[in-house]
Amino acid sequence: MPEFDLWWRNPGADSDEIWTLVPDSSGPTTFYLAPFEESKEHPHCTVKGRIERSPAPMPGTIPLPRVMDRTVVSKSDYLASIRSALDSIENTSLEKVVLSRSDWWDETSHPESVFARKCTEHPNALVYLLSIPQAGVWLGATPELLLHQRGDQFETVSLAGTRHADRENWTSKEIREQSLVTKFIAEQLDEFHAENVVIEPAADRNYGAFVHLQSRIQFASSAETPDLLSALHPTPAVGGEPRAHALEFIAAHEKQSRAYYAGYFGWATGEQSTFYVNLRCMQWFAEGARIFAGGGIVSGSDAQAEWQETVMKLQSIRQVSRG
Repeated sequence: MPEFDLWWRNPGADSDEIWTLVPDSSGPTTFYLAPFEESKEHPHCTVKGRIERSPAPMPGTIPLPRVMDRTVVSKSDYLASIRSALDSIENTSLEKVVLSRSDWWDETSHPESVFARKCTEHPNALVYLLSIPQAGVWLGATPELLLHQRGDQFETVSLAGTRHADRENWTSKEIREQSLVTKFIAEQLDEFHAENVVIEPAADRNYGAFVHLQSRIQFASSAETPDLLSALHPTPAVGGEPRAHALEFIAAHEKQSRAYYAGYFGWATGEQSTFYVNLRCMQWFAEGARIFAGGGIVSGSDAQAEWQETVMKLQSIRQVSRG
């Protein structure tokens, strides 16, 4: 497996404002990578180091592992899992569950080249390229902040619902999806006795060809950041509601492991830390890449429409990656 390498471009920064983490056991910054569900195969990873400005990585910088499995979830299997989710939503306490799938992409481009294109195409996302022995090679452009902390001041977002930019109006289903996430976060913050909680009204958040609904949430808390991360992740934006019920459903019905897709990653330096949900991402191999996408299922969801949403998300990732 390759040595540790990490490059990223922060949301809103110029496309060439690239940062890297230089591994250093005595460095002031700790990088964290968490899977969707921790296991022996997908551990929680940490690396200490120093943050420095960096040129974009040159193509061929990262050694790529060989792929062991190219299988993907069939359309019929994905539709069946959606129908099972709708049945559970109708007959149990389950209100929402996010069902994901992956697709395989035979690709000869270098991930370093794709990283550079994503830095240009997604100016408002956190764009990263990561190679770490325990997890492999990952690349993504995520729109979703999980938690930003400066002292006892925090910020997170409730982000859910997806529509194509060509469609003007939100459906009641999409509005409800996002409201469930907001409600979950508010309840978690109440459990921690957070103070000065400010929840902004939902507003459009543009992401390439798509638009999401997002509410910024700010609060003060004396809680430790790891405890807040555990309380917030996974939100109903990537898991479901009630969380325990949704996670049980995902474990029983998703045909492939999410690995680090829909997990989170971030940095902590002194009294500051920032973490993002690992979305719109791909795992790279010498033969190509595995691409991940998912959609939220609630009462009233249409199975064919949900399948098509994942198709559009996967196509969007491919289009930017092809240049």
